[in-house]
Amino acid sequence: MGNAARITDIKALADLRPALIRFGEHCQSALTSDRSDALKVLSWLQQDRLSHWKREIRVRSELAVRANTKLVQQTAGDTPRPSVDARKEYELAKRRVREAEEKHELTRRWIRVIEKEIDQYRGSIQPMAEIAQSCMTKGLARIDSLISAIDAYISSGAPEQAGRSQGEDPGLDSDAEGSLNLPEEESS
Repeated sequence: MGNAARITDIKALADLRPALIRFGEHCQSALTSDRSDALKVLSWLQQDRLSHWKREIRVRSELAVRANTKLVQQTAGDTPRPSVDARKEYELAKRRVREAEEKHELTRRWIRVIEKEIDQYRGSIQPMAEIAQSCMTKGLARIDSLISAIDAYISSGAPEQAGRSQGEDPGLDSDAEGSLNLPEEESS
């Protein structure tokens, strides 16, 4: 009997089923958690940072216009020479507008990069997720098949066992001598 087994604890096989289900859930969770984190970052960039930098461009542009107006007023007055502070204020305001515009453009660029990376990740992880799901389904079916075969074996009456002559219960335990023909494993 090449496919015989000495079974000492049926409960272990029954306990394997929920453990395998939990393992499958952990696998699926691990496969999707990185994508979820990337989607959170993408959402943050699209909804928070993009609008923040648009708002900053507007606010900083208004400040630059005010600084320019102040500079023009000083040159148009009695002293055609503007103060150094007004000139510095205007230059700083222009730099801050450029900075906000650059950050807005960088945010837009990173949104495109992250969207592309998420799509590539989804494409590369999909086959692995399908394999994990397929193996999980086959593993659960195999466990169910083994449990059914063992139950059928027990209900049909196990062969006489050596311990029976000593008055022990003929059930399957650590002293059992009976063997069980298990169903052949499907090769895929």
